[in-house]
Amino acid sequence: MKFELWHYWIIGAFFFLLLEVFIPGFIMGSIGLGCLLASLAAYVGLPLWACILFFIAGFFVGITMLKPLLKRIEKNAEVKTNAEGLIGKKGKVSERIDNLFGTGRVHVDGDDWKAVSSNNQVIEPGTEVEITALNSIVVTVKPINNSENQVMPVPNEFSDRVIEPFSNKKTIVVSLGNKKEIIESDQVLCLYSNQKFTYLITKDGKQHLIDESLERLEERLGNHQFFRANRQFIITSEVVKEYKSFSDGKLEVHIKPMLNLPQSISVSRLKAHAFRKWLNKGI
Repeated sequence: MKFELWHYWIIGAFFFLLLEVFIPGFIMGSIGLGCLLASLAAYVGLPLWACILFFIAGFFVGITMLKPLLKRIEKNAEVKTNAEGLIGKKGKVSERIDNLFGTGRVHVDGDDWKAVSSNNQVIEPGTEVEITALNSIVVTVKPINNSENQVMPVPNEFSDRVIEPFSNKKTIVVSLGNKKEIIESDQVLCLYSNQKFTYLITKDGKQHLIDESLERLEERLGNHQFFRANRQFIITSEVVKEYKSFSDGKLEVHIKPMLNLPQSISVSRLKAHAFRKWLNKGI
């Protein structure tokens, strides 16, 4: 069989489209699209210079139109998967859920989430619950009907009260030798735990030892300025340099060079959507 010009263009199109599978980003796909259009031009007998023009046009269309469109489709699909994927999942209460006192955590798929009760019931540790809603990094849960579940009703005088999941305290007490110092939350860049100790890094680059756990700090500080990236880190948007997504839905967040902090930290698939939403609010 004698190969003609359009055969080579077709081979090139398949080659670059195949590369797109292993090198995502639609650069290879755009080249493949250009080759495909050039093959059509060659098939109808157009000269080589015309084929090259068709190739350039196909590449331009792929980069300027199809690539942004595919990114939007991928982003919308990912947001739906992360946000809606958590709703309906079952977990176990790891800290007593009490809306009145702002306590409560649930363990779900290896992650520990701040939790509130859907009907203001007090839910004891060890109770199996189902997630009914997700608000940023706070999940709303209801107990699963089970005779072993320990659910305590809330007294009637509290039934019509609106309970805020976080208090308004905005200061942190740090240790300075034998002294204690109070630091305002707006001076904090990051909080992290290491070998059962909790540390705070301020905007002037200083590191301090804290007597509170990350769980308690997360409850007090809220989720507007701070984000619980994982079990080890609570961060602010000011420490985020950039982030990238992986195929399994997890995020790798690159941290600005800072005292004793790693170059990057991970955010789980279930928290990825909440992280993006929180970061966009902080920009």
